[in-house]
Amino acid sequence: MNSKPLTRRTWLKTTTLAGAATALSPGLTAVGNAAATQPPVLAIGSRRELFLDDFLIESLQHAKLQPHSPEPRDVVITCDAPWEGNTSAYYTLMADNDRIRMYYRGSHWDVVSKKAAHPEFTCYAESRDGLNFTKPELGLFEFSGAKANNIILTGTGTHCFAAFKDGNPAAAPEARYKAVSAVFKKGLFAYQSADGVHWSWIKKEPVITDGAFDSQNLAFWDAARGEYRAYWRFFGNGVRAIRTATSKDFVRWENQADLRFVDSPVEHLYTNAVMPYFRAPHLFIGFPTRFQPKNQQVEPVLMSSRDGVLFKRWPEPLIPITAPKDRDGNRSNYMTWGLIQLPGQD
Repeated sequence: MNSKPLTRRTWLKTTTLAGAATALSPGLTAVGNAAATQPPVLAIGSRRELFLDDFLIESLQHAKLQPHSPEPRDVVITCDAPWEGNTSAYYTLMADNDRIRMYYRGSHWDVVSKKAAHPEFTCYAESRDGLNFTKPELGLFEFSGAKANNIILTGTGTHCFAAFKDGNPAAAPEARYKAVSAVFKKGLFAYQSADGVHWSWIKKEPVITDGAFDSQNLAFWDAARGEYRAYWRFFGNGVRAIRTATSKDFVRWENQADLRFVDSPVEHLYTNAVMPYFRAPHLFIGFPTRFQPKNQQVEPVLMSSRDGVLFKRWPEPLIPITAPKDRDGNRSNYMTWGLIQLPGQD
């Protein structure tokens, strides 16, 4: 039997640089003379780890970490209702028991008159398979004299409403679903719902005011750390940037910090799409949209973090401006907020 101590170097030589690592006993450490020259083995227990950074990598030879672009597949929803339109945006996806919920902005820009054709609305759709979404006639708000529509919010907060199901075990039944939305340069407002459809303010005043907020701002329950975390738009160093904070009650926010990046240049980041990765919730992943002011075009990229503040951001676009179809228009290439495991594709 080989009695040579198992170090991170020798362990990595016997594993494949791919999807995830789930090896190493929590009590395993480097011993003997090797401990003086080798870094200790990282005790990850049975948790899943992704090769998104160099956390588990001592060195690489004849290999590199390479992100892969997603492949275009099905069109799952078309915003063709009269209360929706060509500037409908900021989609949020949420897996919730037997359904997948979608929240998005319904809006339309009249290219002839150069103005909005109707007020902005927050709309709701749902699906059983993640591929075919229906727009239920909820009867909550009137549009053009009728309530047969899927509008769930009007007025304040409709520009960038982002909802989530609260995993906090202490969450009240009437606040099992929560959301944030913003008014430009005024602040981020907090919402609650018992069913994910009927919404009300938690406070009539914004809960976060230090920022610009004209983006898909968001918040979620961080189960790994037992706190809420928010990410929103602000301007810093002359560019559109991202700020974060934490909260224990979703109302009082603290520990504000501007996102930092390991080795990335200063660039405009229009959205953030940050979330805990559902198969390894101690890791944060995000899909910020890189913005090019010269031509008003955008392209999403990938980033990841282990503390929610310091991120590794990949330079390659996940979905380039040149990708089919119609990605090269004014702000017409965003990622949704939310990753969904389709039924039957575990």
